[in-house]
Amino acid sequence: MIKNYLKIAFRNLARQKGFSFINISGLAIGMAICILIMLWVQDEYNFDRFNEKADNIYRILYSYNVNGETRQHWRTPPPMARTIKEKYPEILDAARFYNEGSVLLSVGDKKLKVQAGYTDRNIFNIFTLPFIQGDPEHALNDPNSAVISQKMAEIFFPDADALGKVISINNDIDLTVDGVLAELPAGSHLEFDFLMQFSRLPEVHGYGSEEDWGDFGFNTFVLLNEGARTESVEENINICIDEIIPELGREFFLQPLLDIHLYNLDGSPGMMNYIYIFSSIAIFILLIACINFMNLSTARSMQRSREIGVRKVVGAVRNQLKTQFLSESILLAFLSLLLAVVFAELLMPIFNELTEKQLFLNIFNSEMLILLFGITVFTGLISGLYPAFLLSAFKPVSVLKGSNQSSSSGLRKALVVLQFTLSIILIFSTIVVSNQMKYIRNRKLGFSKENVVYLPLNNKFFEKSEALKNELLKNPNIKSVTRTSSQLGLYPKWSTTIDQWEGNDGQQELNLPLISCDKDFIKTFGLQMIAGEFYSKDAYSEEEEFEYILNETAIRMANIKNPVGKSFADGVIKGVVKDFNFRSLHSQIQPLALLAIPEWDNYVAIKISGNDIPATIEFIEKVSRDLAPDFLFEYNFLDDEFDNLYRAEIRLGKLFNYFAFFAIIISSLGLLGLSSFMIQKRTKEIGIRKVLGSSVMQVVKLLSTDFTKWV
Repeated sequence: MIKNYLKIAFRNLARQKGFSFINISGLAIGMAICILIMLWVQDEYNFDRFNEKADNIYRILYSYNVNGETRQHWRTPPPMARTIKEKYPEILDAARFYNEGSVLLSVGDKKLKVQAGYTDRNIFNIFTLPFIQGDPEHALNDPNSAVISQKMAEIFFPDADALGKVISINNDIDLTVDGVLAELPAGSHLEFDFLMQFSRLPEVHGYGSEEDWGDFGFNTFVLLNEGARTESVEENINICIDEIIPELGREFFLQPLLDIHLYNLDGSPGMMNYIYIFSSIAIFILLIACINFMNLSTARSMQRSREIGVRKVVGAVRNQLKTQFLSESILLAFLSLLLAVVFAELLMPIFNELTEKQLFLNIFNSEMLILLFGITVFTGLISGLYPAFLLSAFKPVSVLKGSNQSSSSGLRKALVVLQFTLSIILIFSTIVVSNQMKYIRNRKLGFSKENVVYLPLNNKFFEKSEALKNELLKNPNIKSVTRTSSQLGLYPKWSTTIDQWEGNDGQQELNLPLISCDKDFIKTFGLQMIAGEFYSKDAYSEEEEFEYILNETAIRMANIKNPVGKSFADGVIKGVVKDFNFRSLHSQIQPLALLAIPEWDNYVAIKISGNDIPATIEFIEKVSRDLAPDFLFEYNFLDDEFDNLYRAEIRLGKLFNYFAFFAIIISSLGLLGLSSFMIQKRTKEIGIRKVLGSSVMQVVKLLSTDFTKWV
């Protein structure tokens, strides 16, 4: 029976080549887009799932009040991991991890700036980090040891075993390699090229003291016992911290490792929103393709009415006819799948470039086979269900007499409306995202970000920063140079909570991000003072009062009237700067304080004229190398970094453009097939109208009106 159904299905495909082509190509495009999106969804959802103990790994977060608003953060103090592990048996292991800031690695003449990770040796007990040289039992046992990635081993030791080799950090610290890790999957929360003991952090960056409970700046990961109640662990952690820092006023809680990539710190959907959006788009586009099949199948119903009548006369029951038509639909879906796989492979490079991933289609993978089979059967059933019910309901006497009339034209029109409605939704979504990006690009930030070059400072180069400024300013293409602790666009590393200022009774607190900068900061970024003046010193002695520059938001939240000259924390308010977006436009402008603490400064920001930029960069590099020969020159433009803050939106906009384009293509294919069929059906009418004097345009208008009014 099935063999007979398949034979008939192939005959119908061969007989109706044009409609078969439209159906197969439309379904293939829709399925190809669906496959690509499902690959992306699978990749995002599998983030961190390669860790064997992923279900029992948690990151410690805390919630706190910022100017009346509850927020969450992952930054915890260095002693926390050791303290809670020793105190609570349900915590199998705990480790710190920090990977902000790069280091210069060197072996002989080879030098490379890499992302360093600072951690504890028991990180290997928590995460699945595969060793290709060395082993987790002995790695990082010694403070003078290091673990490097396979990529670093190939760069620095291409012809030798990396174990036991010495590698230098910032031309200052020598460490011995005692482990080489295989490259981690792209979907890993831990990112590093080089691992060393956490105890090395103060030596390399000047912060991260092992015993400092006030330095909230580092990840703490815990591995819990099977069956441990997270609520109980959270309660114990809070009791422990309250005993150590009773005045802290922060509530600690656990975030599952598998939620870090998918959800925001407050538990709201982050990446999950994108997963929902793209999954909906995949369904939309697949439905548009399925509607093509439904419309063309029902439109051709009269051509198959005699076949159905004969089958019913010789004994076929309705369920058999339904099975036949559904089999034809699923067969068509499987044929479309073959073409869809080809389309997906052709589109994969473009899709990977847009999503910044390295996805690939492995049709021999069991999960992928199940996914492809599921998409195909779903497509076949959705496409064929209504035509199967409609065609199997024909009455044999009526169809054999030729008097049966299909009642499906109203539904076809409704399906055309639905099809183009879905396409228009995608088009409007594209317009919304495009307008949002246009707004972001044109929004005034309150400071000048054009032609600003950032140079990172290490400890040794910091000592030469004043000489660097003086030498750079000798070039007429360099307008201004400033030293600062933060790169605008990123959240400042330093912050504090203030409750002491003139006019405050101690009841109000102000959470204040801090940016250290010298006196040329205002000139370099074109900031506007609205009260007082910018400080004129680059540093203050212990006997001198700090001079604070507060932004408008800080003054407003602290409710300070006539702020200039009033006491604030351990200093005085020197001036008020007009609000500017020191973070991305994803965040509202927050209170901010500018002050001069040179030892915090990690960057030199250089304002250049824009004339002959390559020559200016060469000059900056030459001056840097003359002052610090061992310094690995690297730089970035601030406007490029701000563009990077909106990469997700930019990618989303481009993807929406492509999805809307393919949705229109699929819809148009269906409309083409439907109109071709209707023209065939009305051939005699068209001939009579031509004989009676109708022009070509009148005939076109007559035929197109029935479609365009529904579109």
